[in-house]
Order: sequence, then C-alpha cells, then structure tokens
Amino acid sequence: MSPELTILLYVIGTFILMIVLFNGLFYGAMYMAIPKRKLKKIIELGNLKKGMTVLDLGCGYGRIMFEAAKSGAEVTGYEVDRAKAFWANRQIIMKEAWNATVVHDNLLHADLSNADVVYAYLSPPLMAKIGEKARKEMKIGARIISVEHKIPNWTPIFSDEKERIYMYEKRT
Repeated sequence: MSPELTILLYVIGTFILMIVLFNGLFYGAMYMAIPKRKLKKIIELGNLKKGMTVLDLGCGYGRIMFEAAKSGAEVTGYEVDRAKAFWANRQIIMKEAWNATVVHDNLLHADLSNADVVYAYLSPPLMAKIGEKARKEMKIGARIISVEHKIPNWTPIFSDEKERIYMYEKRT
C-alpha cells in the first residue's frame, strides 16, 4: 500500500472516530462509558424487578440499558445519535434482550410518566432540564439515578460523593 493511501485511510478513520465519539456534543452531552464498578452500583440502587418500567436517558451503546434488562424490567433507552441507536438496537437482537427497546430521539422527548426508575449519565445542563421535566411528569415514588452530576434543586435520597452517584425520588 502506498504511503499516500495509508495516510488517507488514517485521516478518514480518525475523522470517523471523532464523529462517533464527539457527535453527542452537538446535542449537549458527550458519550462517556460508565465504569463497571459504577454500573454495578447504580443497577443495585435501582432495585429492579420484573414488571417495572425503566428509562435510560442518553443510552449510548446500551451498557446501562442491557444490565437493567437482565432484571426482567421493561427498559427503554433514548439516544439521539443515530449510529449509537442503531448499534444498541443491533445488540438487542444479538443479546435477545426482548424487554429492551431503543428510541432514536432526543431524551427530552421521553415520556417520564410511567417510569419507575430513570437512569441518567448526562451533562449538568441536561440534568437541570431532566429535573424540571421530572417534576412535571414523573409519578410519586419514581426514582432518578444519576452519575457524575446532581439535579439542581433536588435533594438526593442516596449520595455517594466518592463515586458521584446520586439517587432521587419524586415525592410531590
């Protein structure tokens, strides 16, 4: 292979990788894979059971969504990035996770009214918007579990400052 072709393929590959990794910035959040130790903790906090409705806002490639689906709960992930939504939908088939669904849409369009648990690993501005939306839409007793960022004007019922995991419950 000629050096020019090698360089061209490298540039194209780098460009594609940048689009995949940073595409979310156009929508207000960048993709960040959740570390396994945090994933285990937030799934435990969810105390998920069959028959529960779970939302994963900004599901990315579906890591949280697939772990939550193992509980038997009905899990819906929202992902605005078409490539990530496609990949997550493909993984549903590969993993035969028939209780999981991915919606290719802006997470702010998600209907929170039937959710028992909402997972969110989002930027501070998006967490603020989710907090406002949850106050209007979520049912009493529903929980939001967030990683990294708190929800402004909400008081967590669980807080792990070291791992930066917070759980909230809608009370009124």
